[in-house]
Amino acid sequence: MEYGVVLKWWLLYQALLVVGLPFAARLLPDAPDRGASLAVPTAVVLVTVPTLWVGQLAFGLWVVVGVAAAVVAASAWLARGGIDVPRRPLAEVAAVFTAAFLFLIVIRAAADGVHPHGGEKFLDFGLLQSLLRAEQLPPQDFWFAGERVVYYYGGHLMASILALLSGTSGRFAYDPALAGFYAMAVTAVYGLASTITASRFAEADPVEGSTALGVAAVVFVVLLVTLGVPWYYLAVPAAFAAAVFAGSTRVRAGMLAAIVYGFASNLVTPVRLLAGTYDVVREAVVAAGVKSNRAPTITPAEFDMWHASRVVETGINEFPLFAYLNGDLHAHMMSVAVLFLAVGIGLAYARTPESARRRRLALLFGAFPVAAATILTVNTWSFPAVAGVAMLSVALVDADPRTLLPGSLARRFEQSSAAVRELQRVLLGVAVAVAVAVLGLVVAAPFVQSVLLAGASNQHPAAFPVPTKLGAFLLVHGLFLVAFGAYLVSRVARDGSDWAAAALAAVAAVLLAATFDPVIAGVRVGVVGVLLAGPILAGAWLLRRRDAVGFEGVLVVAGAGLVVIIEYVYVADAASYERYNTIFKVYAQVWALWSVPAGVALAALAARKPDVSRLRSVGGTALAVLLVVSASIYGGFAVASHVDSADDATLDAFEHVNDERPDEGAAVEWLNDKSGQPHIVSAPGTTPYTWQNPASSLTGIPTVAGWAHAGNYHSDSAYRTRVSDVGVVYETSEAVSRAIILRKHDVQYVWVGPVERERYDVRVTDEEPGISVAFTNENVTVYEVTHSELVEQ
Repeated sequence: MEYGVVLKWWLLYQALLVVGLPFAARLLPDAPDRGASLAVPTAVVLVTVPTLWVGQLAFGLWVVVGVAAAVVAASAWLARGGIDVPRRPLAEVAAVFTAAFLFLIVIRAAADGVHPHGGEKFLDFGLLQSLLRAEQLPPQDFWFAGERVVYYYGGHLMASILALLSGTSGRFAYDPALAGFYAMAVTAVYGLASTITASRFAEADPVEGSTALGVAAVVFVVLLVTLGVPWYYLAVPAAFAAAVFAGSTRVRAGMLAAIVYGFASNLVTPVRLLAGTYDVVREAVVAAGVKSNRAPTITPAEFDMWHASRVVETGINEFPLFAYLNGDLHAHMMSVAVLFLAVGIGLAYARTPESARRRRLALLFGAFPVAAATILTVNTWSFPAVAGVAMLSVALVDADPRTLLPGSLARRFEQSSAAVRELQRVLLGVAVAVAVAVLGLVVAAPFVQSVLLAGASNQHPAAFPVPTKLGAFLLVHGLFLVAFGAYLVSRVARDGSDWAAAALAAVAAVLLAATFDPVIAGVRVGVVGVLLAGPILAGAWLLRRRDAVGFEGVLVVAGAGLVVIIEYVYVADAASYERYNTIFKVYAQVWALWSVPAGVALAALAARKPDVSRLRSVGGTALAVLLVVSASIYGGFAVASHVDSADDATLDAFEHVNDERPDEGAAVEWLNDKSGQPHIVSAPGTTPYTWQNPASSLTGIPTVAGWAHAGNYHSDSAYRTRVSDVGVVYETSEAVSRAIILRKHDVQYVWVGPVERERYDVRVTDEEPGISVAFTNENVTVYEVTHSELVEQ
């Protein structure tokens, strides 16, 4: 285990916390932690955006150091008068970040390095390595030699910046970078939820310790009996729940939000365990429908961490814990920290008085566009979400958006009708969202020009996909739907009859969704999202405008809106079928957006207030504990299985290749020591997610034709031409033909390993002029090409 690497990266993140704090404190000056929970992503964004621009001319260690020095100088200038941050909230932020960082370090140390199976690690690691070799941005596409990468690489740029600042090679930077992104997200969700709760539920008292312990014990026994899982999988989350629910409402909300994002799962695992014991549950799951290749029941012995992320028929319904356990350094995981920064900007706007017009304008048209630009480069799929948060912040918070306009123009919008005023709010919110999007495109102009426009032709909008089945929808979103439904009802319910009416309405909505299956003009039109998420959206919107809920309502609306929208429209792209990729990328955003209000809702349900009966308080606590413990069962199984399968603890990304394919590993290490980005030839990865292109994927050195993904990003016909060229290099018996291809693609090395020998009748030899053996062992030979000595036509 590389403890020195872990310590070095932890210290780097603490330094970023210090650097980012003056900026974050100006964003949320009245938050309990003064914005400290967003300080690290703030610092990372402030270094990344200028680096993106400067990198178009030059990129490398000294560029990154220079930009970082400028950010440090700006931070010092902002902090010249001191920053008043209470010690306890700051200590909470440091503790949460450290716990989350070390948790994922342990997870990654138990993994087996970078490999191509079951994920995008070859893509992600190749991008990181390519950036660390690059002298200019965008870097060369390591799967399409000679061309710049056409992919959102902003998150990998962040990781490479951190690697350069810490002096860490790519093979040891991958895991600490991933752990840092996870810790940034967990810490941000903790801070956002606790900040929202501190201002909304200051009068709420902690649950009595005896009540919290008793409720947790009852939930523990009930689930132990009904699910048949080992007791220790339930004891830990039950004990955690008892401790957290007995704490202050602010800390409780933060901890619950952190658990919902960082450790909880959807309800697939507990429900399928119940279905394995009770026929009535199994029949209900079968009737409601899950993915066709997923059995409705499982036993503890049949647990598979992949099952819970694959229950929607036409998509991947990932949640954070699955994604981080799987270990890809992928866009939808790295962008969450930036998305939470955008949420923090929205929260800052909501907490800014209407009279502070300049600050509100600066947040909307200064801070939001920077967050939008950053997330555009990290994960383009999340770009609309930032604009959406800006739109909803304007439309739903207390400040009248007309006051953003010049006085004479604002007076023209004066209306006496409440309905018209609400419509004006929405329209002005949309206008702000459009402005944020346009300004974000301007801030990210280098990325837009070199990447976004180049790859846009491979995607187009489409409508009316295969609707989500009722069962899959409830299993995937049930944790949030139950928590939000109960929370919203609790804000307006006067007595037990109101709760009964709400319960009947929920049952009616589920029954209608199960029986109503409209077909319009021969097309099935899904109603599950509208019937189940729609009321949550409408309720949160209405109660936010009535000030019955706070900024958490804005985030409930944002997530529900995304869930409903993708039931009807999606982005069709060459990388997936129908809305497969849309569900994958959008559901990840929904989970992130909903994790903050989930913490607030669960904390509020268990809060003791003078006007709430003891029975209702106990009932709310019981529901919250049941949801927390149920959603933690997957984590117990998955983490235990992950750790049990480990052989040795290391953060070395080359572990898999060195353990499973040592000869190829030795050749990879030899090639990895070469500087710059010389071009190589290796067998094209025409069957992705298998062992192909290890040389380019593990070193970042561009190969002529890598995985078939490159055809999606560039041109399928150009990719096929390159595949044909590679075949000529390996199989032709004519030295002239081989030389023509080697010159065409400026090839310096020809990789001949097991994959190449299996696929081709390899005729490359060092007997030809200009070709010599540079490295060889039992299974791999790497030939070096000297262009000046190659045969002429």
